[in-house]
Amino acid sequence: MQRNLLRVINMAKALYNLCKRNGTVMEYSITGSEVAELISCKKQDVYNSASYGQMIRKEFYVEVVDRPLSRTKDLTLLLEYDRVCREILERCG
Repeated sequence: MQRNLLRVINMAKALYNLCKRNGTVMEYSITGSEVAELISCKKQDVYNSASYGQMIRKEFYVEVVDRPLSRTKDLTLLLEYDRVCREILERCG
């Protein structure tokens, strides 16, 4: 079970909202690679926009909406969630 949780943690990536200059959200909760592919830019442009507020191609920007805490914290949270779920299942039948 822990091995599967580690795989989930290794795949965790930050998620972004892709927004137009006027603030309209074009896409919700997509990865940096998906943003880059969608608007044909470099991944570095996406990360610069998220980190420093830079516009991408003078018409887009991204907002970080979800990001991994850290492998250790994420693993701890997932293990706690798994333990609580098993406990609930045992009590309920």
